[in-house]
Amino acid sequence: MDITQELVFSRNKIARGHHLFAQANSLAVAVINDELALTAKSEVKFTRQVIEGERVIAKAIVEGQDEKGRTVVHVNSFVDNETVFTGLFYMYQSNENKGEN
Repeated sequence: MDITQELVFSRNKIARGHHLFAQANSLAVAVINDELALTAKSEVKFTRQVIEGERVIAKAIVEGQDEKGRTVVHVNSFVDNETVFTGLFYMYQSNENKGEN
């Protein structure tokens, strides 16, 4: 995701956090590869500010299932090789596809 003027606060050119979260959450849903994939819970951390003109690359790994049967997806977002966001996403999915990620 390229951080453009539309994605930042005008006064300081820092990216609005909900855009970074949305990128990571959308990726977590996409890697589930199921018609029904909903975020039940997330634990996120912003590790540094992202500024206008930078490019954010998100990468996801499906880590398995938690004790409640939700699929756990770990997402890290980077600018160059520096981590700017990390998150654990606990995903509900349909029963037919559990464990096939």
